[in-house]
Amino acid sequence: MCAAIQSSKDWLQLASLGEQLRSEDSLSAQRDRIAKMASRLINGRVDVWLQEAIFRLPDWEDGQLFPPHPTLDGMKRAIKSGKLVKKQKNKGKKTTASRSTFAAVPLEDQGLTLGALQVTRPKGPEFSTDELNLLQGLGQIISVNLFASHRAEVEQFRLRQLNLVREVSAQIANVLDINELAARVTKLIQKTFNFYYVAFFTLEPYDHVLHFRASAVALRKGKRKAAIALQVEVGQGLIGEAAQIGQEIVCDDVQSDSRYRFIDSLPETRSEVVIPLKIEDRILGALDVQSNQPNAFHPIDLLILRALADNVARAVEGARLYSDLSRRANQLTLVSEVSKSVTSTLELSQIMRNAAKLIHEKFGYPHVSLFTVHPNRRMIMYEAGSGRRSKKLEGFTIPLDEEKGIMPWVAREGKAVLANDVTKDKRYIPSPLPPRNTHSELCVPLTFNERVVGLLDIQSDKLNAFTEDDRIMFEAVADTMAAAIRNADLYRSEQWRRQVADSLREVAGLVSSNAGLDEVLELILVELDRNLPVDTSAVWLLQEDKLCLSAVHGLDGAQLENTCMAFPETTYVMAEALEADAPIIRKPGDPMGPAGLTAGFDANYSSIVAPLRVGDRSLGVLTLAHHTSGRYGHEARAIAATFANYAAVAIENARLFDTSQEQAYASAALLQVAQAVVSLNDLDEILASIIRIMPILIGVKRVVLYRLNNDVLQASQEYGFSEEEEALMTEKSLPLDEFPFVSWALEQNSLVTYPLKAEAEPKDWLMIQPQRWDEAQALEPERLLIAVPLSIKYDVFGILLIEEDENARRFRSRRLEIITGIAQQAALAIQNDLLQQEMVVRERLETEVQLARQIQQTFIPSVLPSHPNWQIAARWRTARQVGGDFYDVIELPNHKLGIFIADVADKGMPAALFMALTRTLIRAAIVETSSPAAALRRVNDLLLPDTQQGMFITAVYGELDLNAGTFTYVNAGHNPPFWVKNDGSVVKLTRTSIALGVMEQPIVEEHTVAIGVGDTLLLYTDGLTEAFSPTGDLFGEVRLLDVMSSLQAGTAEEVIQSIEERLNDFIDPLPLGDDMTMLAIRMVAEGVSA
Repeated sequence: MCAAIQSSKDWLQLASLGEQLRSEDSLSAQRDRIAKMASRLINGRVDVWLQEAIFRLPDWEDGQLFPPHPTLDGMKRAIKSGKLVKKQKNKGKKTTASRSTFAAVPLEDQGLTLGALQVTRPKGPEFSTDELNLLQGLGQIISVNLFASHRAEVEQFRLRQLNLVREVSAQIANVLDINELAARVTKLIQKTFNFYYVAFFTLEPYDHVLHFRASAVALRKGKRKAAIALQVEVGQGLIGEAAQIGQEIVCDDVQSDSRYRFIDSLPETRSEVVIPLKIEDRILGALDVQSNQPNAFHPIDLLILRALADNVARAVEGARLYSDLSRRANQLTLVSEVSKSVTSTLELSQIMRNAAKLIHEKFGYPHVSLFTVHPNRRMIMYEAGSGRRSKKLEGFTIPLDEEKGIMPWVAREGKAVLANDVTKDKRYIPSPLPPRNTHSELCVPLTFNERVVGLLDIQSDKLNAFTEDDRIMFEAVADTMAAAIRNADLYRSEQWRRQVADSLREVAGLVSSNAGLDEVLELILVELDRNLPVDTSAVWLLQEDKLCLSAVHGLDGAQLENTCMAFPETTYVMAEALEADAPIIRKPGDPMGPAGLTAGFDANYSSIVAPLRVGDRSLGVLTLAHHTSGRYGHEARAIAATFANYAAVAIENARLFDTSQEQAYASAALLQVAQAVVSLNDLDEILASIIRIMPILIGVKRVVLYRLNNDVLQASQEYGFSEEEEALMTEKSLPLDEFPFVSWALEQNSLVTYPLKAEAEPKDWLMIQPQRWDEAQALEPERLLIAVPLSIKYDVFGILLIEEDENARRFRSRRLEIITGIAQQAALAIQNDLLQQEMVVRERLETEVQLARQIQQTFIPSVLPSHPNWQIAARWRTARQVGGDFYDVIELPNHKLGIFIADVADKGMPAALFMALTRTLIRAAIVETSSPAAALRRVNDLLLPDTQQGMFITAVYGELDLNAGTFTYVNAGHNPPFWVKNDGSVVKLTRTSIALGVMEQPIVEEHTVAIGVGDTLLLYTDGLTEAFSPTGDLFGEVRLLDVMSSLQAGTAEEVIQSIEERLNDFIDPLPLGDDMTMLAIRMVAEGVSA
């Protein structure tokens, strides 16, 4: 060995090899340091292989550096033999390849193979004995130093890990909430040790399910963080088995372990370790750690995790102890607070609500309910509670004699029941209301003086939610609450007795008051509803030996009466009560009464019927009903009898008062209407006054008076309608066939009625199918719709439609009499007004016609211009005394005549006035303009503002040059004039413009024709050609031309006369149907005027 070392420097390097190896921070650097040292001491290529699995620590992040096994044959042989091996060249062989040689030694220390060192000389020479000894000694030095370096690094790693354990333990040491503790533990372990997934489970005492508390998972690039929540049965899978056996389970390859449960959200799990959380032999839970690498858990990892598990177990135990102490403190606080709460009020409902709220807030139970127990009624009734069911439980009852059910059993036996798994208790019945998630239940009786007065029922959605300590504590609370319930019952009973006395005093006061029957009945039912448990109450009074419904609460009166008519046997108990000495209480199994049948009560509902009697005379009965069974006892019977006695006297007094009031009322009402009719002259004022008086006199809600005209209803006056209702019922005309109820009333020509539902609106009136008064009276509804025709004998002028106000049955018969009288007054007023209007119209028409005739005659030319060369004749006849046709012949300068004929699109006085206006405008326009077209344009512009009502004029205006014989004209929508020439041919002067007064700026054209000697020009209106014969034929243009052709040699006057005679013969004996005007112009000679 010494021979191989060349200098003291090499000795120093060899001596410091251990220090050099420890100074390196990676296995590759140590390998390089060993190779370098060997190369300096021994010639040849040096290869170093190290057993990386021995040296690698859990926190190394570098990849695999060395293969699992050496690749060189020499190293394999050295490790297998455990000593130096060599290869020398074979003697006698001279080949180059045969000169290769190597020497290899294993690196071993304390029985561990740490690696191998091999020196290779590809071309020789062979290793000497000293070199081999040196190599062997070098291997031993390297092994010792490698092992020492690894031991030092392991110690440092353990210190680092213990520091991490200390840090994690410190952060969880003071956490007293299990869930917060679990969240911190999983997050710290995952983050500190960089595991793929860490989960925390707890196991409650006597439980068989590990409950998931929290988890933490490594973030994966591009993937969302998984949220995994599991519940694991003990003994199931790796986690369940570890909790069952109380020992850790290490699984280096989960794919080869059948106990492993694959989870979709953890697809990368390759190895797993589960460590139970234990205190002595008690399993508190489990810590589950998963890695995404196989064989990932180093022994040091397991050592650290065990230490962490021990610390976590102690933290869990501490949190549980703290929770138990807090729970005990809450229990003591609850007992104190409930005692204070129940003594602070005497209201039972408030006591129950306060107690339920305190229990819910202190312990967080999802369903806390308090019930009262009623032995007489054999019922358990819900009073108050908390949780999601509390609202739906209002009014909930349980039969006390129910065979199954924990609560009925506790109420009967007076013993508490603690069921930590309700499925194992045969008495348990699932809740009929959601959520149906009960797993544990604690039911405690509220007992006072050995009598169960109520129940405290607590339900949890968790198994094993209650302990014996809970039962003892809640029994103490129950005793306090039972005493409070007893005190509240006594207080409520005294209050109720005082209230009953006040109600009887109110009813007794009605005897001496001037109150109507309806008011008395309403007060009786109100006071009964206040003092007794009542769903429906009613008063039935005898009318002509028949019980009739007079007042009702809790039901629709019409439906109740319909039930009596459809099932008369339901009224037998009321008939029996009429003769009874005391109220009759219904027993389960008795026949159903009308109230129970109408309300749809169960067959065992409660009912009481009390007779109303004054002396020996029966007035009717008083009925009460409640949907539950056994509701009325001896106290209810006594109170009902007392109420009935007081009520009977009050009812008799009210009837006498109503009778006197009705008589005075009817007289006053009719007098008011008569005064209104007599004092006014205008019909609208009369009808408006009647409508205004009706709500005051007879208490109507709505009333409308329709006038009838040609089977169309038109509202004249109304009261009580909203704007929307007015738009539907009064502001537009209503055809009679769209209102069946009114149509039927008019056919009957008498008062008819129809019962209205409470929610009925005026729009519903249009859909009513008629019903006779007798049928409506049998139902005695609260409101009626009343229709009264306004007629005198068989002359119908309209109808009065009335909707009664609420509670209108009082004075109804008298009210209907008054309404009939008012309708007669209104009909007379309308008839008188119509007669007066006819007289006024007739007089006005006569005056109008006379004035219009005078106006027209003033403007129709009385004398036509004469000329030696021309003949002019005209004829003007009106269908009435006045008409819309007119003509004019105007002398113009330069030996010209203005010829004008027109037809106004109307008749009578308006047409006459419009004719006068047009004549004035045409004469003014002729003076201002230079041509017929310009003149008519001007007239159109002046007429247009006055033709907004659809009135317009057709006209022909032309200028006749007496010397030249030319006729320049404009035809504005008028009948074409006929130009009959001397040779017998006929030319129509067609339209050149639209009618006047139709549109602004119309196109107006003028044409000129030359009239020769013997030619005749006839201008006329449509009353001539459109006259009808008795057979319906038109006179027409053909007949007109026939007459003109036969008179070619006649004068203009003869032409006009012949046409008129022919027309009269044609229409005889009919009068002229339309205004008729003709203007004939004939040229008899040529020449120039002087």
